[in-house]
Amino acid sequence: MKLPFNTYHKVAAVLGFLLAIQLPVVQAQNQAIAIPEGSFHSVLPEVVGEPHQVEPFKIDETAVTNEDYLEFLKENPEWQRSSISPLFAGSDYLRHWEYDLNPGSDEIMDRPVTRVSWYAANSYCEWNGGRLPTLNEWEYAAQAMDFDSNLEANRFSSELIGWYSAVDTKIKSDVGSTGIENRYGVKDLFGLIMEWVEDFNPPIADDISLDCGTVGRMQGDASVYSYAMSIRYITRMSFKPTSSTGMLGFRCAYDMNSNKMEI
Repeated sequence: MKLPFNTYHKVAAVLGFLLAIQLPVVQAQNQAIAIPEGSFHSVLPEVVGEPHQVEPFKIDETAVTNEDYLEFLKENPEWQRSSISPLFAGSDYLRHWEYDLNPGSDEIMDRPVTRVSWYAANSYCEWNGGRLPTLNEWEYAAQAMDFDSNLEANRFSSELIGWYSAVDTKIKSDVGSTGIENRYGVKDLFGLIMEWVEDFNPPIADDISLDCGTVGRMQGDASVYSYAMSIRYITRMSFKPTSSTGMLGFRCAYDMNSNKMEI
């Protein structure tokens, strides 16, 4: 028996409704935040001078977690610890994980993934539809901090100086737990981990290294910025792209035309 045309539409609508009920909508845990275009003055000694112009971009709200990275490894086994080429990561790569697809404990799943090389971080971001942020993008986002007073800024600086001078390299906190976020809502740019950035900085051809967006690369009107952030916080961290340490992780950035889900 041939059904009327509108009956097909009704059946399709019902099936679609049932599928919508049965299939949960999976959303990325780490959503992106849009950062408007603007300019900033770098506090890095070698690039001070004229303001740097930054085009609008998106950046992850938090650093990539162990849980996020586990999903990447499931789909990209060549980046698992037992399979990765020594050309792309050293012996410390994911050393804190139990096995290839076992971080070891549920309690670390929401902590930032560390001990990943630049190559691995870059590959993850490409898989996730993005890229690593440039140094300018990272620093621009890091400078977008708002304080109600110099006293608040001074307290913030003192806490960060203490954190960055600590010798403990084991991450004990979940992403988003520092309570530090910029005016756009990007969290933990300070006080949790160091972060890879996209830019290579090869001082000599045979020893390629790159910056990682690390300690307080930011500048403001208050004198505490000039001292604490220009002197104390600018720790020029250079790593080989195969390097991986217990305090080095990453977050991804995206072009504005990316379909990465925004907050």
